[in-house]
Amino acid sequence: MYHGAAMRTESKKQKLVESFQAEKVLNLEMIKVILETTSRMTVFRLLKALGYYSSYSHAGKYYTLCSIPAFDINGLWSYGSIHFSQHGNLMETIAVLVKKSEAGYFASELEQLLDVFVHNAVGKLFSQGLLQREQIGDQYLYMSPVIMQSQFLARKKILTQSSAESMTITDTNEQMIVEHLKTFLSVLNEKQRRLYLGLESIKLGRGGDVRMASVAGADVKTVARGRQELLSREIETARIRGKGAGRPPLKKTKS
Repeated sequence: MYHGAAMRTESKKQKLVESFQAEKVLNLEMIKVILETTSRMTVFRLLKALGYYSSYSHAGKYYTLCSIPAFDINGLWSYGSIHFSQHGNLMETIAVLVKKSEAGYFASELEQLLDVFVHNAVGKLFSQGLLQREQIGDQYLYMSPVIMQSQFLARKKILTQSSAESMTITDTNEQMIVEHLKTFLSVLNEKQRRLYLGLESIKLGRGGDVRMASVAGADVKTVARGRQELLSREIETARIRGKGAGRPPLKKTKS
């Protein structure tokens, strides 16, 4: 009887492995269907036996086997819009990334790296004493309590160098591009400016929010919001003109 139960368990494991190999990522309900069970305990017992990761995005609702992800240098892996980390959940991942960083992270930089909203998580980490922060301009720089001083000095050095480079632009073509950008932005409405700056920030990658805010003379939070809207693909497509605006319709005239 014990032998039969063991065989059924192995059969379920194999079925689950094959399903993960085909789909890469599954949620709880999908796994229950595959295993023909309604028991969470059964699901997690088998997942634990196989070795698995929970997503740090989507409130940890997705799972993959340890053998599937090809993690990058930061220990991150994505399957579509679902994100996983070698370091654990979102808060655990942020704590590790900040501790390993040379110059700490602004929240906007973490969001670009992790592709998720992080403000609630960094706030909790700070309140728990797991992160320290220092305000620089209109942003908080998040640092590890262990190496906070060295991270802060490294960040100040980076910002000083960046500022010096911006102040010593000598290339006429680059100056013209900046002026053309400002002229272009001036004819856009608020939403269009935000989305355009967000797009350019995405192209630049890490530090893009700060760079675009500096070049365009915009609030870095505005750039971050535009980037987040584009990444989430949740953009309202309401008409720009209000009702009754624009060219009036042609009216029939009496002959």
